[in-house]
Amino acid sequence: MRWLGRSAAAFSAVLILASGVSAHALLVRSDPAAGAVLQRSPDTITLSFTEAPDPSLSIVHVLDSTGKAVDPHGARPVPDQPQELAVALNPLPGGVYTVSWRTVSAVDGHVAGGAFAFGVGVTPQAAAPAQPSTPLPSPLYVASRWALYLGLGGILGAAWVWTIAFPAPPSRWWFLGAAWGLSAVGVVVLGAAQAADVGVGVGRLLATNLGQALYWRALPIAVAGAAIAAGAARGAPRRPLLVVAGAAAAVAMLAHVLAGHAAANPGPWQPANIALQWVHFAAVGAWIGGLAALLIALPAAGREDGALATRRFSAAAACLLGIVAATGVLRAVDEVGSVGALLSTGFGRLVDLKALLLLVLASLGAVNRSRNVPQGPQGRSGLLRIGATEVALGVIVFGIAGYLTGLPPPHYNPALASAPPAAVVATGHAFATSVRMRLEVSPGAVGVNRFTASVSDYDTGRPVDADRITLTFSKPDRPDIGSSALDLLRTAPGVYRAAGTNLSLEGSWSISALVVHGLSSVDVPLTVTARSLPQTVRTIMAPGQPTLYVIDLGGGPQLNVYLDPDKPGPNEVHATFIDANGNELPIPAAATVTAAAPGQTPRALPVRRFGPGHFIADATFPGGTWNLEFSGISKDGRTLRAPLTVRVGP
Repeated sequence: MRWLGRSAAAFSAVLILASGVSAHALLVRSDPAAGAVLQRSPDTITLSFTEAPDPSLSIVHVLDSTGKAVDPHGARPVPDQPQELAVALNPLPGGVYTVSWRTVSAVDGHVAGGAFAFGVGVTPQAAAPAQPSTPLPSPLYVASRWALYLGLGGILGAAWVWTIAFPAPPSRWWFLGAAWGLSAVGVVVLGAAQAADVGVGVGRLLATNLGQALYWRALPIAVAGAAIAAGAARGAPRRPLLVVAGAAAAVAMLAHVLAGHAAANPGPWQPANIALQWVHFAAVGAWIGGLAALLIALPAAGREDGALATRRFSAAAACLLGIVAATGVLRAVDEVGSVGALLSTGFGRLVDLKALLLLVLASLGAVNRSRNVPQGPQGRSGLLRIGATEVALGVIVFGIAGYLTGLPPPHYNPALASAPPAAVVATGHAFATSVRMRLEVSPGAVGVNRFTASVSDYDTGRPVDADRITLTFSKPDRPDIGSSALDLLRTAPGVYRAAGTNLSLEGSWSISALVVHGLSSVDVPLTVTARSLPQTVRTIMAPGQPTLYVIDLGGGPQLNVYLDPDKPGPNEVHATFIDANGNELPIPAAATVTAAAPGQTPRALPVRRFGPGHFIADATFPGGTWNLEFSGISKDGRTLRAPLTVRVGP
C-alpha cells in the first residue's frame, strides 16, 4: 500500500506546482471606489493593487463619457507605497467617468487590466463588484517557462545523481549541455515574451525591474554553462564541476523564485514563502531531472554500479516526493485558498489535471521501487521502460506548470465595483443551446443602469436557478479599455438583478454572461448599445433658408447641421464640428453619417469632406421624419457623436 501513500503525497504536492509562481498586479481597491457617486470632483484617484506594478510600464487613464482622456499627467507611483498608483485630475464637470487600468507586475511581468466607473454629481445607485481581466499566457511565455524548468531540473538532477548515486560520474556531458541550452533559451525567450506581452522593446524591458530579474537568472546559468563546458573539454568527469553546475542551477532557481509570487507580497511570511517555494522547485527538479539523468547513464554503467545507483536514487526519490508534498501543501494554503477553487475555476481544473498526472507518475515510481529496483540488473529493462514513461509525464507536468504560472491564483478576487452595458433588451442563448437569457438594461444610457437577467432552460422554458451569474463587459471598438464584470443577485426564480456604472461610454458593448450551476457553467454572448447622454438641440429658422440645428456635444464642442435644400428629394446634409471658441473643429478622419426612417435599420450615407471639420453627406429623403446620426473623432481622440431627428417637407 506504499504506492497509495506516495500518490496521496503527489496529489497534495501538485497544488503548489500550479500556484507558487503566479504573480499579477490586480486591483483590490480604489479611491474613489468603483460605482461611487461624488458630490464634487476628486483631486486624485488612487488605485491599490495586489502586487507592486511597474510604474514605467503600467497605464491608468480616466475617460469621460465620450472616451476623451481627462488625466493630464497620467499615473505616478505613490511615495512609500509600491503597490499603489495615483492619477492627478483637474476639476471635472458632472458626469460619469471611466478609470481604465493596465498593469505590468514589477515582480515577473504579468499583465492585467480592467476598468471601473464613478460619477460626479449624478444620482447614487448601488455599486456592483467588478472583476479585473488578465490575458491568457502567450505560447511564447509558456514555452519559455517550460524550457527554463526542464533545463534547470536537468542540470540539478544530473549533478546530484551523477555525483552521489553513481560510484564514478558518467561521461554524459551532452545531456548537461542540452539541459543548459534549454535553460539559456528559456531565459532569452522569457525576456522576449515579457517584452511582447507588455508591448515594449526588449531594451526598455531590460531597464526595468523585470530586466534585472532576467539578469539574476542569467548569471548563475552562465556559471553552470562554464562548468559544463570545462567538464566537456576535459573529457573525464569531474565531481567538483558537477557540484558547481548543480549549485548554479539551484541559485538560478532561487533567482526565479525571487521574481515570482512567493516574493511579491512583503510581510512576516515572505521569507518562509520564498524558502518553501525554492525548496519545492529544487525538489521537483531533482526528482524529475534526476530520473532522466539516471536513465541516460544506466545503459553505459556496469551492472553493479547501475544497480547501486538505482537503489540510491530510489531512496532519495522517496524523500524528494515527501519534500514536494510538504512544501506544496504549505504553499497551497497560502495560494489556492479553498478546495472549492479547485473545482469551480479554470485554474483549479488545470491543477486537478496536474494532480492526476502526478498520481500516475508516483504510481509508476512505486511500481519501479517495489518490483524492478529489488531485481537489480535483472530488472533494468523494466525500470528503463517505466522510468521513461515517468520522465515523459514529468515533461508534460512542467508544461502545464508553465501555463499555470501565467494565471492568477483563485484567491485573487478583488472586490471592486464596475459593471456592464445597457440599453433596452438583449436576448441570446448558450452555444450548446442549454440556456436562454433575456437581459433588460434600464435606462440603457451612459451612466448608472439596472441590469435584469431572466434565465430559462432552452427546451422547457423553466426558470434556471444558477449559483452565480456574472456579466463581463468589453468594448470592441476600444481595445484599450479593460473589461469589467458585474455579479447579479437572485431576486426571484430565474431572475437576477444588479445596478452599476459599467456602461460608462456610449456605443456598442459586448457582454459575456457566465451562468454557473454546480460544476457546470455556460456562456451566453450578448450585444447592447449604450445611448449617448441627452444632448441639447437648438433649432434656428429663417425665411427662405434651411433649418439649422445646433447640437451641444458636451464640454464645449457643437455640431451644426442643415439640409440643403431641406425639401423632399435629393439633399445635401451639411455637418460642421465647432470648437468651444466658435472655430471649425478639425476632424482628421472622415466623419460618418447614417440615416433611417422610424423603425428601419440605419444606413451609412456617402460622405465627402468640405473643410477641416465640415462634411457633406448625400441622401434622398422622401417627405416625413428621419433619424440621423453623426460621428467623428477629434485630434485629441475624443469621439463626438450626435443623434438628430429631422422632418423633411411639410
